Amino acid sequence: MLIFACIALVSGCSEEVDVHTRSMDRSYLVVEAMITDHADQPQRVVLTESIDYFEKEQPPVVSGAEVSVSDGKDVYQFIESPSGSGCYIGPEGFHGSPGNTYRLSIDAVVGGERNHYEATSKMEEPGFDVTAVDYMYMGKASMQADSLWSVAVWGQDKPEPSYYYVSAKLNDAVFPLGLSLVMDDKYFNGQKVVCFPITTLYQTAATRKQYGDCGKFLETGDVFTLNVYSVPKEYFTFYTGFISSSVGAAVPMLQSQPANCPTNITGGYAVGYFVACSSSSASVVIEDPFRPYYKKAFPFFPGKD
Repeated sequence: MLIFACIALVSGCSEEVDVHTRSMDRSYLVVEAMITDHADQPQRVVLTESIDYFEKEQPPVVSGAEVSVSDGKDVYQFIESPSGSGCYIGPEGFHGSPGNTYRLSIDAVVGGERNHYEATSKMEEPGFDVTAVDYMYMGKASMQADSLWSVAVWGQDKPEPSYYYVSAKLNDAVFPLGLSLVMDDKYFNGQKVVCFPITTLYQTAATRKQYGDCGKFLETGDVFTLNVYSVPKEYFTFYTGFISSSVGAAVPMLQSQPANCPTNITGGYAVGYFVACSSSSASVVIEDPFRPYYKKAFPFFPGKD
């Protein structure tokens, strides 16, 4: 029976099949919004409009919206910058504080209709204290990658189960969603973390073209910064659902992606997520892009004496 089923499956591959797809019957507001406790970084809200799943064009930005964030006492207006970009920037110096709950408010025209959208998120205390970060050259990678580096982190995790959004910055270029990840602390809950291989860097011509300077080849003098953001479990669930339902992460977020991921955006038809998260970070200056971890500091890795 199994052999027969396999033969039927293979022979069926030669038949011509017409696949009929249905266009969306409505437009969704796509929200990418993260408020952090970084006083030296601008707080951003990115708004785009959904497009059909198989559409290859860039999604249209949602321009001219009214965007604000409230901490329960004051309301902070976000200004579209540059005009027509769909990217809304908070006032200079504005940032979140752990323990506070923030409410995002959006009035925007989507699909020819004006709607009001809202979302709330509480900023938790940092769950992981990053004390150091380092890199190791791993040589040529597979899949036509130009080079590969491993990134390790040192720090202390808090005892409670925690969830993290891990991103980075290379000089002034911030890694987008497609180059970031989420993780939980089940492997080191409440423990001191020493040389944990938290992520890798695949630097290729393709990533440089797609993501700009954050995808460039590492060079001497570059400054690599690892950011670990403490996020609620709901955001962890959203991100993993987004990645699992995507052919690949897209920038802006959810570009040509299914609209069945969890969301905390209410009012009208919307996808995406608004999250307020505290963070911890550490930086390392690239001294030699091709060096492994220093043998003097980490004797279990090959390296310099």
